[in-house]
Amino acid sequence: MDNVYNLENFVDEAFSSLDADVAIDTDNAIEDFKEYVEKYSNAELVSILTVSGYIPDLYVADSSEETLYTKLCEVLEVTWAERMGYQAYAVTQKASYEDVVIEINGNAIVSDTKTFRLSRSQGAPNVKDFVKPEDYSKWIGRHKGKNLGGLVVYPQLHEWKQRSDAYIYCSNKDNPILMLPFHYLAFFLKAKGDKNLNFDVNELANLWDFERIFPQRIGTRTEYWNAIDSEIIKIVGCSKKYLTDFLREADDLLREYVNEEKAFLIQAISERSEVVKKEVESLSDEEIRAAYTSYKIDQETQLLHTYIDRINEFRLKGQKTIYSDYIAAATDQNSATK
Repeated sequence: MDNVYNLENFVDEAFSSLDADVAIDTDNAIEDFKEYVEKYSNAELVSILTVSGYIPDLYVADSSEETLYTKLCEVLEVTWAERMGYQAYAVTQKASYEDVVIEINGNAIVSDTKTFRLSRSQGAPNVKDFVKPEDYSKWIGRHKGKNLGGLVVYPQLHEWKQRSDAYIYCSNKDNPILMLPFHYLAFFLKAKGDKNLNFDVNELANLWDFERIFPQRIGTRTEYWNAIDSEIIKIVGCSKKYLTDFLREADDLLREYVNEEKAFLIQAISERSEVVKKEVESLSDEEIRAAYTSYKIDQETQLLHTYIDRINEFRLKGQKTIYSDYIAAATDQNSATK
């Protein structure tokens, strides 16, 4: 499975080659990655896409490594679109803009590329972190001419078990936003190369025909994928078994990927434990007692510090309560009306 780690390996190598006080040139790294990924065949890219979107858990939150990894996932989506025969580009502006624009026969799709950690504390993300319909309306409104709608690309293992507002938002014919996990992109790329199928890639635009696919909004995972999978089978010209077999293969690859990530974390635990043991062995009794005292104090007072932080953040404003501003404003208003 070496090739499926190409994003993580690329990021790690990009940072390992830098001096500690040197910031990475993200634009150059992205250009290097575009060249790097070109060496992979479509079959290899299918495997890579299937397990994409999972931020390595050892990356510090909001770190440069995490940012680069996320951007490389956007590059992968663009690479997928180009290999499908579509026009595509990643958007460089990030504030209130889509991540990727894909054009099928000149018709624009605005895409938000989602990445999450395997260790994320929720089984699925908050809906507001997954899709904001009003953003898509704004994004698609910037593109002149005929537009297809929105797209959310995300890692499969971060989906709702059954019911969610995400399915309601992504089945709205008045603002068509399609949900597609990374491994569905992989499926289309595999199907494109299958000479036994009569797959016209431009027909993929039919997935945004929500007037027909979703005459009414739906709210469950089963309903959503029954409708989307049926449409995919028609577009690709395959049997239901053909699609199901691929989804099972993708699940096998995902399971292998997750287990290897778990094994990597277990190994990291073991290595760090050995480092700690050696550090402790080198300490004097007095140093051990001091270190343990500090640790014990942190453990016993951590929650209390959290309480204080929350009070400072939500109940106080400097040396005043948050209510004081309201009173002052109300007093000023009353004085002005006299």
